Amino acid sequence: MKLTVEQIVQIEETLVLNGIVYDDIRQEVLDHIATEIQVLMDEKTPSFDENFEIALDKWSEELKPACSIFTGLNVNCPQIVLDKKVAAIKKQIFIGFLISLIFLFTFLGFSAFYNLKLLTYYFQVGARLVFITGYLLLIINTIRIWNSKINTSFYPQHKNRVAVYISWIYPFCFINTPAGTTNQIIFVFTGSLMLLHLLFSSRLAMKHFKFEKKLSFTKA
Repeated sequence: MKLTVEQIVQIEETLVLNGIVYDDIRQEVLDHIATEIQVLMDEKTPSFDENFEIALDKWSEELKPACSIFTGLNVNCPQIVLDKKVAAIKKQIFIGFLISLIFLFTFLGFSAFYNLKLLTYYFQVGARLVFITGYLLLIINTIRIWNSKINTSFYPQHKNRVAVYISWIYPFCFINTPAGTTNQIIFVFTGSLMLLHLLFSSRLAMKHFKFEKKLSFTKA
């Protein structure tokens, strides 16, 4: 049995009241709950209210407020939202460290043939260009998302980084090439990790725009 527009709106409003404020996650949960209710109405009783309570009870654990050290212990949000945020953060940390280590070992491999300080200098020049480009993209995408009427789970992660990356301007644009092998290795590893973190922000923006496009096609 297909749900009415009013029933869909009721489900959506209930999810908002339970803290599902992001459009992308709310749409996902809404689709699941609506499908479950439709199945229950076909198999058991045609009462929407009764089946809505049953379906909502199944999602009680996912909707329960929770917090994590990855997002801040003072920030509470529904478990399903928290799980998605933590999974994204863990994935970013893992991929960032892995690629940075690969880059570092490649860098050390070249050091057998070239001067390490010279290689660090060239890395610094390239990193500066990547950082400036990435930071400009970050600002542009933040403005674009801010003007968007859609509130996705990707936006808060994206906009919060604008202020964070301001503190990175100094090491990328003004610091001198470090002296000493240890300092050069640390600089290359942390620099590549920071750049990857910055590039991940563009990926978050692309996910927001992808969902926005998908939603526009659905409404059309």
